[in-house]
Amino acid sequence: MPQASVAKSQLRAGRRLLARPLLPLVQLVQLLYLTGPFARIEEVLEQLQEPLATAGVNYPEPDLVLAPHREILRRFEALKEPGAAPATILDEQHQPLSLLEALAAEVGQAILERELEEINSLLCGPCGCTLCCTGPSPEMAQDFFEIPLASAETRLFSLPRIDSPASRAGGSAAEPPLLREGLPFYQGAPAIYHWHQGWSLILPRQSLCPQLDEHGGCQIYPHRPQVCRRPQIFAYLLEEQPAPAPPRPGAEDSPAPVYLARHKLLAIWDCPYVRTLQDEIARFAEASGLEPVFRANKE
Repeated sequence: MPQASVAKSQLRAGRRLLARPLLPLVQLVQLLYLTGPFARIEEVLEQLQEPLATAGVNYPEPDLVLAPHREILRRFEALKEPGAAPATILDEQHQPLSLLEALAAEVGQAILERELEEINSLLCGPCGCTLCCTGPSPEMAQDFFEIPLASAETRLFSLPRIDSPASRAGGSAAEPPLLREGLPFYQGAPAIYHWHQGWSLILPRQSLCPQLDEHGGCQIYPHRPQVCRRPQIFAYLLEEQPAPAPPRPGAEDSPAPVYLARHKLLAIWDCPYVRTLQDEIARFAEASGLEPVFRANKE
């Protein structure tokens, strides 16, 4: 498949943010709060009004950089007084993390998601590609491309909805595949499916997202789904584990989610700006205390 390319000079705004990762500052806030005489996170932030450097990164106005994330940072206050418990987070041996480790991972994931949404938005526009919005081309190994959706986001697409006991019992990777009109679901037209793990838009081979206009632009860009706001560099500190079987009919509560701590940054190699900025992305991850992982999504 021919790959789009983009020059670094077109990506200046996003590169500026890649050069100033937030997680080194977040880790400093956690350390100061835990070891200092602070009752509230705001007291720590008040001490960060002067320029500082940490993890090899300079922050001229650290308090202003962190200000939009105060609500998330307040989760650290559970270290000194009872508060909302973090989600259930396990290490890779499936053992529970300590409260300190769990809070650090939970806060880091939340802030990194916000940070990368802004960075990806700045990097994506100049590329002018539709990688995320099209199904596989004929030479690719995949049969379809999947776009996970929240329930409310399904209303953004005027497509058939497949919501049946059979679809809810499995997922897009289940074998044998779900049948639609006697054929594997991915051999039909684009549609929205309700799987065991939630909703997704399925784009079969050589199909297009129905919201792409004739010029390759997104007709719902300001209201696009969350997953479309996060191409193609992803926060992967935490990985949500598959939910157990759906609760029996009449059950009141769904099981609380469980996460594995991964401490990684995932970048999709197919993307033009990921290929162009590989070194900058790797430095961003390493300064944030994360392992950079580059992988292809479409092959």
